[in-house]
Amino acid sequence: MDLYVAAILLFALAATVTCCPPQCRSCAGGTTDCSSVGLRDIPRNFPRESVTIDLTDNQLTDLQQSDFPAESNVQNLRLSSNGLSVLAPRAFSNLGLLMSLDLSLNPITRIHDKAFEGLSRLRSLTLTNTKLQRIGKPFNEIPNISTLYLGNNQLQRIEEDDFEMITRVRSIDLSANRIESIHPRAFENLPYLRYLILKNNPIIEARGLKFSSAMLQLVDFSQCNLRSVPGPMPPSVADFRLGNNKITEIKVSDFENITNLQLLTLVENQISNVEYMAFSTNINLQELWLNSNKLKMIPRGLPIALQKLYMDQNNIHDIESGLFGKNANLETLSLNMNAVHQILSNSFSGLKNLTNILLKTNKIQEIKSGTFTDMISLNKLDLSDNPLKTISPGAFKDLPSLQDLDMSYQEQTDVTVANDFLPGINTIKSLQFMNSPGLAKKFLRLIEKQRRFTFPSLTRINLEYNELETLPSNLRDALPSLEMMSLDGNPLQCDSRLLWLWNWMKNSDIVFYSLEAPKCAGPGNVKERDLDSLKVNDFGSAPPTATKTNSRGAPAEAEDSPAKGETTQKQQGTKPTGGVQETSTGQKGNSQSNTMKDILEATTGRGKTSLERVEGSQTSGQIKDNNNNAARKTTGKEQNKPKNNKKKGNKKNKKKRDPKKRNKKKRKRHNGTKGAKRGKRKIPRKCSKLPTGQRQCCRTLKDGSQRCRIMKPRARKATRARKTRKPRTKNSKTA
Repeated sequence: MDLYVAAILLFALAATVTCCPPQCRSCAGGTTDCSSVGLRDIPRNFPRESVTIDLTDNQLTDLQQSDFPAESNVQNLRLSSNGLSVLAPRAFSNLGLLMSLDLSLNPITRIHDKAFEGLSRLRSLTLTNTKLQRIGKPFNEIPNISTLYLGNNQLQRIEEDDFEMITRVRSIDLSANRIESIHPRAFENLPYLRYLILKNNPIIEARGLKFSSAMLQLVDFSQCNLRSVPGPMPPSVADFRLGNNKITEIKVSDFENITNLQLLTLVENQISNVEYMAFSTNINLQELWLNSNKLKMIPRGLPIALQKLYMDQNNIHDIESGLFGKNANLETLSLNMNAVHQILSNSFSGLKNLTNILLKTNKIQEIKSGTFTDMISLNKLDLSDNPLKTISPGAFKDLPSLQDLDMSYQEQTDVTVANDFLPGINTIKSLQFMNSPGLAKKFLRLIEKQRRFTFPSLTRINLEYNELETLPSNLRDALPSLEMMSLDGNPLQCDSRLLWLWNWMKNSDIVFYSLEAPKCAGPGNVKERDLDSLKVNDFGSAPPTATKTNSRGAPAEAEDSPAKGETTQKQQGTKPTGGVQETSTGQKGNSQSNTMKDILEATTGRGKTSLERVEGSQTSGQIKDNNNNAARKTTGKEQNKPKNNKKKGNKKNKKKRDPKKRNKKKRKRHNGTKGAKRGKRKIPRKCSKLPTGQRQCCRTLKDGSQRCRIMKPRARKATRARKTRKPRTKNSKTA
């Protein structure tokens, strides 16, 4: 009987020890979860197997030594978001195995010097978001602490002995306090210190700091009020952050001791001068951030190991030549939002590893020949938001790795683009022409002109908001790998010229818009309708194109002014001589030059001969050939002219014409009776007046194409001024 009672008592005792406190949520997996349950006092009799006790977000205001069971196995204690204001002496002495203590988000104003007594194994202490104004000496009781978080408090200064006894600490976070001064010897006794974070403090100066650590890697003084570079730093520092300060100058002595420096951040300062060779001793520097300063030129003497240079939002005007060494390893050069108006020749020479060039929002007007020559690794080029006027021949020569080209937001509507622009970018995968009407139209014109040219890798092209009314039909063949073509915001004219695009949209998986499907701006019967919702019968005939002519009467589009470096016919010595052209070498060629072919194609829409007449040249039907009678046929009224012009007789002997018969003949000719007798189909034509005074008349044929004819205005006969007769006199007659 006694043995039976003893067994029951032992079982009851074990049950009381291992059971979970009724106030807590659970005690599974070695974690006792008592968070957010409104506790005012710490529960008793935690299970012995509990390794972590979570008391977060309760109403605890006081801690005593007796609140925790003696000889417990607790290693992690979480007390954040409570009402603790004072930490009493020996409050955690019963937790001898404690390694992590979180006291954040408590209104702690004072920590007793003996508050952490007995926590010799503590490795991590979190005191962020409290109301501490000074540190004192409570850390003397935790000599083995490794990580100390003191951010977002009200500390005003760092004294010499604040961290004197925690010689094994590796990371100290003092960010977002009110620290104005740091004692030069505050970190001298920390030989294992690796991370020191002092950002977001009103520190004005931190000169003469002493460090004993040969392991310090990260020092963060960003978002302070520093007017000069703090230091000196030990050679081991690899990441030095000084952004958002008031530094005005970089001197050679500022970083000369940091030989292991790999990342240097100086963004959003007031730097206007960088001394020559200021970074020359930083032989391992890989990233340099100088954004948002007042620099007018790229610093000289940059280390060869530098891979990324960011200088956005400065006042840089020129990219000079010889800035980088022959063996430079630069991969990214970012000069967005500067005042760069020209890129000098050989500026990028030797940069065979350069992958990204970012020149967005500058003042570049011309891409000169050879600007990007021999850049075999260039992958991304951003030239968006520049007043670009000219792309010279050879500007994009030898770019075998270019895949991403952004030329959006080009303000100029009149842009000169060299003919070799397309072959120079034939490896791209993404092409951006958003809101660049002049450049986009020149690009499409080159596509239409170079009919056999293709972009084998191009998958995305952006043509949004470019005032495009139509697109060349061979664009589909030029983009065999296309996946997306954005056409948002273009006033497309949905006539027969876009029937091929409608068919492409219906029979492919390509996406043709970013936000809104392409809509028709005209003609009136399909206005404001989605292009892909139309039917074949909705596509009417295309309106006659009003061809602009130059001073010689030829269409202006056929005479695109060549880019710099290209020669015209006159520059090459070609002289037009009526029906035959004679070059400077003495050889004769056909009167149908390349320019004339472009005129015929622009007028007829096909490769056949045109019926138009252009001053200074003859059509193919007017070329004289004595061996071919068919070539002698001419158009217009010249066919009915007699071969031998007889002299006119007196007016009295001239036969008078009957005006009724003349009107009858005209009526017959306009009614098309002659063509009807021959069995020809009567096709109406529409005529429009060109800006040059000429008339263009077009007929729409059965296959949908147009046949146009340009007629010159009839020249008015000059009226001679009548001579005033003198009255005859007898003397004058006899004379």
